[in-house]
Amino acid sequence: MKYSNLLTLSILSIAVASLALYGNSKQASAAEFIIEMPVGSQNMACNPAYSPTGDWMKMLNDKCFKPATLTVPAGSTVTFVNKDTASHTVAFASNPLDATTWKLGDPKFDSGLVLPNGKWSVVLEEAGEHPYVCYVHPWMIGRVIVEAAAPPPANLITLSTDNNRVKVEVEFSAGTATDSMLTVDPPQEVTFNIRFIDPASGKLIEHVNYDFKVIDANGNAIVNRPEQHTHTGDASHKVNFASTGAYTIDINVLGTGINKPFDTKHSGKSALSISVVPEFPLGMIAVFASIAGIAVAMSRLRGRLSMPMNY
Repeated sequence: MKYSNLLTLSILSIAVASLALYGNSKQASAAEFIIEMPVGSQNMACNPAYSPTGDWMKMLNDKCFKPATLTVPAGSTVTFVNKDTASHTVAFASNPLDATTWKLGDPKFDSGLVLPNGKWSVVLEEAGEHPYVCYVHPWMIGRVIVEAAAPPPANLITLSTDNNRVKVEVEFSAGTATDSMLTVDPPQEVTFNIRFIDPASGKLIEHVNYDFKVIDANGNAIVNRPEQHTHTGDASHKVNFASTGAYTIDINVLGTGINKPFDTKHSGKSALSISVVPEFPLGMIAVFASIAGIAVAMSRLRGRLSMPMNY
């Protein structure tokens, strides 16, 4: 084999390995959690335990904010929805009973007036306890507990439907995950264990109806399994990737229920990108690089030996 061919082989190997580690797409934002301002929360009667000098944690109840205590993972969106007939506010504070700690005027932590049937959202990144108060009706007190995000398992990709109504966890038996891209070494049969989760409760959604489809780069369906049903909220699909190329797994949640028409409260589309390329271990790349280096050195040595020698 020519030395130039060895060098070319090394470069191509490195390029293919780099492609296998590259993910070119980002998934949708984190799940949304809802806190309601119930009807009647404008009246102090919603919080019989309220006292301006008391212990605010003992005043939490679901009649003023519902739920009064909400636990979410870091990075979640929390949306406050006003179901009452009066306007309300949301101001985060280290102590809801101490107005000097209210984060007034901060657009990230102060909603301003939320009109009836209106809503306001905040993204909470920092782990810990985040109390808040309606400063128009200070007996309305609540808190959000933000849990630090744990790193996902190496063989798990978490997706969200395009409308954020369903969290879709996809566990795979083979391949390497980068963001929402899975790289697979062909030929390979991969088992996909899928879980449909309610973003608000974190629990599996029962009686989910969905379409499962695998599409190649030309838009052809290599796997098409329409109107699948899972009683428990989890399912399993095997897909054989025999050829290299780019693929997409489309999971279309049609809704929940036994019979049509389905309840579309939990519905929406999600997609997982698959890159099927041969795997080149890093050790092999090092070998190719060494061979290429030796080839270059030998080529230079030959050039020197072919030169006329002067005595």
